[in-house]
Amino acid sequence: MILTLNALFNDAGIISAIIDRVNQTEKDIIYWKKYLQFEQTKSRLFKTYLGTITGVTMGSVIDRNSGKPIRERKTLGSGVGEVAFMGNAYQLDNDRLDTLNELISKFNGAGNGQGAVMNEIINYLADDIRQVTLAPHKRMDYVVGQLRSTGKATVKIGDNAQGIEMIDMELPVIHYKPAVGNKDTIIDYIKEKVEELRSTVGTFAVMEMNRKTFNSRIVNTSSFTNAYKMILGSSEIAVAGGLITDVMANQLLVGIGLPTIRIVEEYVVKEDGTSINTFADDRIALLPSDNLGKMMFHTPYEITDPIPSKSYSNLEGGHFISTQRTEEGRFIEFGAEWIPNLKNPNKIAIIDTSLLV
Repeated sequence: MILTLNALFNDAGIISAIIDRVNQTEKDIIYWKKYLQFEQTKSRLFKTYLGTITGVTMGSVIDRNSGKPIRERKTLGSGVGEVAFMGNAYQLDNDRLDTLNELISKFNGAGNGQGAVMNEIINYLADDIRQVTLAPHKRMDYVVGQLRSTGKATVKIGDNAQGIEMIDMELPVIHYKPAVGNKDTIIDYIKEKVEELRSTVGTFAVMEMNRKTFNSRIVNTSSFTNAYKMILGSSEIAVAGGLITDVMANQLLVGIGLPTIRIVEEYVVKEDGTSINTFADDRIALLPSDNLGKMMFHTPYEITDPIPSKSYSNLEGGHFISTQRTEEGRFIEFGAEWIPNLKNPNKIAIIDTSLLV
């Protein structure tokens, strides 16, 4: 087998092998898949429900000879969602292409050792393909993290260089903002809200926050440190807030009727190369479950009407990767049309603790 650059980038089998190599690493976890599953929409605009009925109303007890009471199905708030267009083109610089050419020459002269050299080529290109494989997922990681922690999400020019500014998304979640006076009684405040919402929203499965919020708003409050103690032999000592983990804290909090705490450390890389946690500071999110809805996707037009000069690889959710050689250079691109659609936003409560300084 004689390999060339064009043959390499136009070989769907090789590109697929590189994608598989990318997916075998744990360097880039896709966070949003913990909460949403793909669902296709045939139109870029789709109907979205702002809430679904999850509780079942108790049946009526009636006299055996009487008619059955008529019960109306509760109506659901609805609106219209629209998928977001995502895409980038990455140009391979000449230095990387020169190194790749050297590997191709080594492959062509390797004889029976071509398999080992092909493995080198796949490893070398894995980082380039990694960008186009994971980039749309990382954008949705950020959007879903913002929706869970603030009920709002937007794409700003600062973190979307040379792109457009997406219309703001705002969900009808339940918002609370405790006053300064609740600083040392925040646990009691949360417990009060959980009990208050039980009759209308139901129970919460998990209480999410980032580590900064966990340390400053939970374990370093006097209500927590006074309550939480460890028994060592015959000595009872208070544990310093900074030494308490979420597992240790849950031993106390779950016992008094609060949902399990989950520390969210979901970092994505911005355009300027810095990392940011998708989950906002000073926010505590009460979630009914991890199953929050769907990631709606629409098949991009380019998949149905491909450009002849490009070679395509298709991934889940209508996500495609293409390679192309133009007069400007050699490019690896991706395209996808996705948007999160949370099914029960009115059963999510977000507590803004920013005043508790």
